[in-house]
Amino acid sequence: MGAFLTYALDEGGALVHVDDVAKGAKCACRCPHCDAPLYAKNAGTQREHHFAHAHGHECEGAYESSLHLLAKEILQETGRIMLPRSNGGHFPTGSVRIRNVEIEKWDDHYGIRPDAEGIMDNGERLLIEFYVSHKVDGKKRQIIVDNHLKCIEIDINYQALDKAELKEFLTGTDEDRKWIVSIPPPPKSKGESFSYGRNPMYEKTRDILKEIFDEGTITIHPYAMSYYHPDKPFDLRQIGYDVCEVNTKYRGFKSDLLLFRSQKEDKGHISINIRGRRRSEDFRYPKGLRIIDIIFKAIGTEDSTRQRLKDGDLAGDLGMFVEYYGFKG
Repeated sequence: MGAFLTYALDEGGALVHVDDVAKGAKCACRCPHCDAPLYAKNAGTQREHHFAHAHGHECEGAYESSLHLLAKEILQETGRIMLPRSNGGHFPTGSVRIRNVEIEKWDDHYGIRPDAEGIMDNGERLLIEFYVSHKVDGKKRQIIVDNHLKCIEIDINYQALDKAELKEFLTGTDEDRKWIVSIPPPPKSKGESFSYGRNPMYEKTRDILKEIFDEGTITIHPYAMSYYHPDKPFDLRQIGYDVCEVNTKYRGFKSDLLLFRSQKEDKGHISINIRGRRRSEDFRYPKGLRIIDIIFKAIGTEDSTRQRLKDGDLAGDLGMFVEYYGFKG
């Protein structure tokens, strides 16, 4: 599954899949985030079936809200969750059953509303928070820690909006989840601090690449020159890439440009990003996503930037590095 909105709310407020409703406006579905009416695009054979907002309206939080609702629905249906690994044996681990699952129930005693809660087999109460946009922090975290409540936070940002895959992630692995415990205060910074701003020319560079792709193609060089693997450029149009979306997300990972193949079962999503510096070595991104970072040491005028991109040939030069993640080396 890709970055499309494949779940929505029906007239009764239940979460429904796009293939289980009438096509077009007859589906009578609404966006789980902004409550706007949706159209079900589920009659075609070329592109992945999905919901779309009326009149081309975009809603950045729609995918995340659907993912959040789907996770809670899976928990209610399965009554199981895989707990995080425990440091020092202070918390239970492994797969556990959850009885009496309740969703977003207000707790009058503690003054919090967990995403979900239930009772484990050992009789202890377990709170579950699904992290999409906001981590458990501030007052809520402090209440959990001060009262020794058992609470796990599960990061579902990079998961697909696919019920079977999300169920496997929640019940079959202990990845991307942790116990909510007290955390030490951050160390005091020494010396001057600064904020890293985004150069306005980065947006210009993004728009230049979008224009180049729309009019022709983009050529990439995902391999370094070596005796074992000579550099082989790839024309993205020739290998089926036909969609280029601006400033969008794939499974929670934001891209300046997101390219994929609409007419193939393997969409082959590629995220292109224009940056001023390299990423840290341990940065996270969704499985299956390939990333191209164009890193400028200096950006001049729009004309010089266009010339350096060489009409879509993403090859590094003295002022521009191109780095690849997720490609086979």
